[in-house]
Amino acid sequence: MQSPSNTQTIDQFIAHIFMGEYEQAMQRCDENVKFVVFREDKDSQVPIYGTHSGKNAGIDFFKNLAKMFEFGEFIMEESIVADNYVIRFGKLAHTVKHTGKVFNSLWSMIVRFNDAGEIELYRMHEDTAALEAAMQISR
Repeated sequence: MQSPSNTQTIDQFIAHIFMGEYEQAMQRCDENVKFVVFREDKDSQVPIYGTHSGKNAGIDFFKNLAKMFEFGEFIMEESIVADNYVIRFGKLAHTVKHTGKVFNSLWSMIVRFNDAGEIELYRMHEDTAALEAAMQISR
């Protein structure tokens, strides 16, 4: 049986996340996977920001994401595959549950795979100003 391509792996990973199947998603990840969301450092006002290291931290991150948002539009516009990387970008519109406000953003995702085809780095970039406005955070 042929192993899945990196593109297939990330497609499966994302499908599991949106279905709330976090443990199945983590089966596609390296034991020491790092999820870096918007910035490397944590932020007390936005708990999803920062680096989340390891599968358990990844599960916690995605559970927190589902608590924060009513998922809406998530459109991939382009995908670039090079060596052990898949780079994607698109647009999204999710509703912040505690404010009812819609978070509209362009996004980019940079995913690096190890030699076994497992996700070892997942970097997500979105419009943090738009997110914080939808969350009604003032700095």
